[in-house]
Amino acid sequence: MTPALLITAQSIGLVTTEAFRALADRAIGFGAKVPLNEKEVSASWLADALGVPRTAIESVTVVDAHSGTANRARLAVKSDTHLPDSLFLKLPPRNYLQHVLMNVFRLGTKEVLAYGAFGDDPPVRTPRCYLAVEDTLRRRNVLLLEDLSATAEFRTVVDAVTVAEAEAVVDALAGLHARFWNTDRFDGDLWELAQRSPAEIRLGDLIRRKFIGTITGHTAGIIPDDQKRDCRIFFERSADIDAFWASQPRTLIHGDTHLGNLFFEEGRPGFLDWQVAMAWPGIRDIAYFVTASLEAYEARRIERELVRRYVTRLGDHGVDTDGDHMWTLYRAAITEPWLAFVCTAEAGERMQSFEISRVGVERAVAAVEAHDSFTVLRSLIDAPSSIPAG
Repeated sequence: MTPALLITAQSIGLVTTEAFRALADRAIGFGAKVPLNEKEVSASWLADALGVPRTAIESVTVVDAHSGTANRARLAVKSDTHLPDSLFLKLPPRNYLQHVLMNVFRLGTKEVLAYGAFGDDPPVRTPRCYLAVEDTLRRRNVLLLEDLSATAEFRTVVDAVTVAEAEAVVDALAGLHARFWNTDRFDGDLWELAQRSPAEIRLGDLIRRKFIGTITGHTAGIIPDDQKRDCRIFFERSADIDAFWASQPRTLIHGDTHLGNLFFEEGRPGFLDWQVAMAWPGIRDIAYFVTASLEAYEARRIERELVRRYVTRLGDHGVDTDGDHMWTLYRAAITEPWLAFVCTAEAGERMQSFEISRVGVERAVAAVEAHDSFTVLRSLIDAPSSIPAG
């Protein structure tokens, strides 16, 4: 068996293993330290999970719940503890296939690790975390978070930010990235955020090939033919792309900085949903946010200044970077939100509403076209010394 076939077989084995794990997990209800759904969240479970006497939690009531890439519920809690009266709960998704997807790509594990990495002094505003636990055998995860529904403003991808808000997000991301810039923790307690197995990588290539090898979904008509052709680099040369980005300084990034994963409190940004947190060059977060969160004309008007601001803020935190090089990396990194939005659109409404996915694709297509981002990316992985001028 050739190495490529072996890795493909390992990828199939990974999916099969996690499919069986999720199936067995749902069939065997006893012995888990993490609830499978909100109906299993009781006062006694919560008390045990928090390490407080059972008499300290009087009651736990599910106020509302919904499930997507995770099962989310709002809880009303009566207790004799430091807990507020309302909390937000995240558990494995109800849908079996989404449960398998979460297991395969370790989405819940990454989010638990991210909140653990922040500790009691997160470098960016996040919901306060009261509990972050993983059942490693079943690969179930639970997060008990601050309920922001009464204090924060939430938006979706179809919305946009003001210039002041964009600057505040860039400042916040610079603070996050500076905290973890080239940290040794990626070889220690955060190693799972820095590693992907060959099977995971190969599986990602297969998924990309399925979604963007031939683009036929509801946004196909707004994607230029040259982008449909150039995007094949994502599965044809994924190893080269990964090797290039791995050669750059890495930090802890959010990985999915669109407006649906942000909130605002009097103009101050906060960040939700850390399921794809990873060790990667920080400029990816900036490119993703600007591409997803600004109207195309506004992004083109202010994006270079936002990248300069990011470089300056990193410097304020003691991280020295080259502004021209960072701008080039930004232009190449725009291909990442392009990939995410196009794949989401190709997956159909089971992943995101057509309205939202279309706006994401429109903004990403405009950004790639303005910066010739696929050409820049190819130049970086082919001959880093001959990067096109911007």
